[in-house]
Amino acid sequence: MNGDKRARPAVALRLLLCMMILAAGVGGFVVLKKMKRPPRHTEVREHPLAVRVMRVQSRSVAVTVRGYGQVRSRTVVPLSAEVTGRITAIRTPMEEGDVVNRGEVLLRIDERDYQIEYNSARDRLAILRRDRKLADDELRRVRTLYRQKKVGTLSAVEKAESALNAVADRIRQLEKTMELARIKLGRCVIRAPFTCRVTGIEVEKDEYVTPGRKLLTITDDADLEVVVSLDSRDALELLRYRGGSRPQGWFEVVEPVACRISWTEDRKIHGTGRLDRVVRFDPQTRTVFVAVRLGRQQDAAFPLVDGMFCEVAIPGRTLEHVFVLPREAVSFENTVYLVKNNRLHTREVEVARVEEGQAIITSGLAAGDIVVITRLENPLENSLVRVVGSERDGQK
Repeated sequence: MNGDKRARPAVALRLLLCMMILAAGVGGFVVLKKMKRPPRHTEVREHPLAVRVMRVQSRSVAVTVRGYGQVRSRTVVPLSAEVTGRITAIRTPMEEGDVVNRGEVLLRIDERDYQIEYNSARDRLAILRRDRKLADDELRRVRTLYRQKKVGTLSAVEKAESALNAVADRIRQLEKTMELARIKLGRCVIRAPFTCRVTGIEVEKDEYVTPGRKLLTITDDADLEVVVSLDSRDALELLRYRGGSRPQGWFEVVEPVACRISWTEDRKIHGTGRLDRVVRFDPQTRTVFVAVRLGRQQDAAFPLVDGMFCEVAIPGRTLEHVFVLPREAVSFENTVYLVKNNRLHTREVEVARVEEGQAIITSGLAAGDIVVITRLENPLENSLVRVVGSERDGQK
């Protein structure tokens, strides 16, 4: 009983302490709330993108189709032996790369057998011609006696005529033999058929050769061309074809437009040529190969030669009603950014060609559009812009 009486004041004291602590916390919260100040109101400003723009207008643009290819000679001739014999002489000096003038002797083949054959036929022919004269005289004598004096027989006349015909036939055969021997004699001396460069030597002096044996390879450096590979779309849409219309087939006749040909190793070494023909179409790479013939290069200090890898610029068609923008104004997804009411807007366009740092646009733009020409990296649509510079029709 006494213990319960002593516990009651202790519980009351604890409750009182809890109430006091709670009251102190509430009082502190009220004081802190009264001390709190509202935040300052800050106005959020949108930062504009600084851009340069261009107001576009449609115009006509003459495009240039560019491609690469290797210069090659249109005339590469393998010289082969046409007669049998031993090589008795070779032009001195004779090395690959030597330039040989037209008519110069390159090789000689032993001609003694053919000379003997020719001389023998000539001598026999002289004898047969004398025999033919005797046979002709005999025929006239027998025929005269038979017709005028009735001496002899018709059989004797026919026999004399047959003898004359036999001699004449042998003469014709010997003339052919003599002509053939003369031709073989000419083939024993191999001359340069045109001014050329020796690009292959496959025979040595004293070597025995037979007809068909390859001896030399010569190249005409004055008759060159470049076979250029072009994208099939460029070839179809941009090359000029005779008649001015789109071709019905890949091998339609192309216009022989003047082209510039530059060596890729040194652009100062260049020449001119004309588009000649469509060579072939490769369906696997979708590539069209065209041939450009080089013009004369007498005035060139360092002319283009066989084997050089060159860039070829071919004047193409004129595109009408197109827009020309700097290449950096068009994204890799073929979109451009327009400015309307100081806001940025994305527009899809169709790019016909990119050349010399410019993109040619065929659709997606209208005259008077203001296009951003500053390169932007993933800007937000409808962003605020600030124009810091402008161009018009590609001219500052």
